[in-house]
Amino acid sequence: MQESIKRGVHLYTPNKKYTGYIDLKNDDIRTIDQLNSSTIYWKNPAEKSFDDAIMITDVDVSLPGAAKLVSFKKLQIRLSDIIFFTDGLKKTGDASEKLRAQTLSAKAKDELSKAKLLTEMRGDSFFLIMGTFHGLFKNKTKQRYFPLTDVKIYEVLRTGEKWERIELDVGNDFIGLSSNHIESCTLSSYE
Repeated sequence: MQESIKRGVHLYTPNKKYTGYIDLKNDDIRTIDQLNSSTIYWKNPAEKSFDDAIMITDVDVSLPGAAKLVSFKKLQIRLSDIIFFTDGLKKTGDASEKLRAQTLSAKAKDELSKAKLLTEMRGDSFFLIMGTFHGLFKNKTKQRYFPLTDVKIYEVLRTGEKWERIELDVGNDFIGLSSNHIESCTLSSYE
């Protein structure tokens, strides 16, 4: 079995948060690149799995406003059910990758833009997400996960007859938002 490294992630689905570790081939790969890849990396490819899932290990599952619900040694999570994710990295990419990104951004005349997005309703909740991104929105949303920085996230929950808006602290200013779960959005120039 080939060696791999583990990276801490937080995967958010409606009303649940999965905290654990994913396997990566090397430490240089960004989490969003791994999850947007057409072939998801499995440390043990012979292991039984869904076609559209990622393996997460040492997993804690929690509910909003509650303590840990349950833990698993290993768990598969379908990519189609992940609304957004974040990881423990504060910065990613080496110096050459950052230089390449700056050069490509300058050539394409990428501008920083603001986005306010609503996710589709699943169960009795949806998310209101605000953040910034570089590049063209149409191009970014062709990927499975859309990168947003400087995010502010609210989960909107129906509690009986009322709606509650809860601000989520994801512990990072970066998320990968599932393009398939974006129901509506408004975009504006960054000013």
